[in-house]
Amino acid sequence: MKYYSYNTASFRKDGSIINEYVETLSEAEIIKEYWNYWKDKMIAKFGKEHFEANFSEKDCIEDWVTVNWAREVKDEIDGLRKPSNI
Repeated sequence: MKYYSYNTASFRKDGSIINEYVETLSEAEIIKEYWNYWKDKMIAKFGKEHFEANFSEKDCIEDWVTVNWAREVKDEIDGLRKPSNI
């Protein structure tokens, strides 16, 4: 199982940031959270037949990683560590 971490934040109603934090999700959590939304968007764009012939959960995860600027980490604990390039 692979894990991915990304930076996110909580916001007030006025749009100001309450706090920033790192969230780490497993591939299974990404699919549970993002699959239906992503699948519907891909079907709307390409059609159901093309989607079923050409896309997989791996593609969904890759899109999620790109959209969220996520990085692969060893595990949930590793995702909490500050990246060495910051």
